[in-house]
Amino acid sequence: MADPPATSAPGAPRARSAASLLTEDLLTKATAPVGLLVICLVFSILSPRFLTADNIGGMLADASLPILLALGATFVVALAGIDLSLAATVALGSVAFGIGYERGLPLLVCCLLSVATGLVVGLFNGAVVGWVRIPDFIVTLGTMSLVMGTALVVSGGTPIEVNNSFFTTISTESVGIFRYNLLIALAVAAGAHVLLNHTRFGTHLLATGGNTEAARAMGIRVGRVKLAGYALCGLLAGSMSVLLIAYVGSTQPAANTDYLLKAIAAVVLGGVSLFGGRATIWGPVVGAILLTVLQDGLILLGVSAFYEPIVVGAVVIVAASLMRSRR
Repeated sequence: MADPPATSAPGAPRARSAASLLTEDLLTKATAPVGLLVICLVFSILSPRFLTADNIGGMLADASLPILLALGATFVVALAGIDLSLAATVALGSVAFGIGYERGLPLLVCCLLSVATGLVVGLFNGAVVGWVRIPDFIVTLGTMSLVMGTALVVSGGTPIEVNNSFFTTISTESVGIFRYNLLIALAVAAGAHVLLNHTRFGTHLLATGGNTEAARAMGIRVGRVKLAGYALCGLLAGSMSVLLIAYVGSTQPAANTDYLLKAIAAVVLGGVSLFGGRATIWGPVVGAILLTVLQDGLILLGVSAFYEPIVVGAVVIVAASLMRSRR
């Protein structure tokens, strides 16, 4: 009698595939933490000031701003989208704060004006992308110009100084080496983690980013999910404008495109798939800290600030290329 065919052979490719996927997932999640450790090690050797308590506290405080923006970008990138209007939204939110402050409105109301402004921009982007179904690149490119122009016209391009001792404590006071602005950013990140990983909305968002047509066939209201994703992105951009004003002590009506570059770079380094459907919250947080540490280290070494965007741009391209090969 002939020997029965082996039953393990058909399962072997599947086992190897599962192991490969697990390895890929671990490598993706480890990119930002390992990169951060390597950069810290290098700069600690090259500069004795790098690991001082004051410098570490300053770096973490600086990271609070890109952390918030990276969190917002995460929800959009998880949808396989992009929001090019992030930096302009921060500027318009800053202008809204300044308008309220000049009119003597309470500080809390001024903060809410910034957040609400960002939310409105995000809702607009989400409505056009999700319901009108125009490509996100075109929509947010147009929104970027529209919002940037509005911020400059309304403000006249003039910053407004904000003198409020209580408000400035957000970026000056600390618990140990952790300043309040960083603690606020981490609290927001914790909420975003729960929203993305432990709610129906998070499941629907990742499903929509992974395969829009399949998600629609499953009964997911894709338009609403995209609307909510872009709205969250705009809301967090408006929130960043509040922390930015507290940090620099004045409104910032001119859009800084460096914010957009760092947000996308942090998201890519954090292991969020540019093709949608796979995302993490803490990865972009570590990615934002990594980029901030890189900037600080270059400054300590006396390297010209002109080289920073070159380094960040190269990091984005390399990380995106690696992600493309793992698709």
